Amino acid sequence: MKSVVLICLAFAVFNCGADNVHLTETQKEKAKQYTSECVKESGVSTEVINAAKTGQYSEDKAFKKFVLCFFNKSAILNSDGTLNMDVALAKLPPGVNKSEAQSVLEQCKDKTGQDAADKAFEIFQCYYKGTKTHILF
Repeated sequence: MKSVVLICLAFAVFNCGADNVHLTETQKEKAKQYTSECVKESGVSTEVINAAKTGQYSEDKAFKKFVLCFFNKSAILNSDGTLNMDVALAKLPPGVNKSEAQSVLEQCKDKTGQDAADKAFEIFQCYYKGTKTHILF
């Protein structure tokens, strides 16, 4: 069974899937902090965030900026916009199969977009579609 990074880490911080794992208390605190900061920075609406928590991801520009912000704050993306596989895997909570997560991330790491936010969103969506285990906080 494939697993999740977040990755809310942002990756799947939002979804309540069939198979769930929980972030540690420290990870929960960081995820909530980053979420709060990125909501403010991106201007994403509460409605879009609430929809994302149920697995309905919007093509909304503000949501894409939110995902980029979250990935940047959590160091999931390098400064050049590439996926930082080592950091992503290191941030996985207990209960997530790292080799399966790495396999999914390998499939998603080269996604592209019109800009950095679009690319981050494409990586996010790819990972979400490739995993069945979701992280809750």
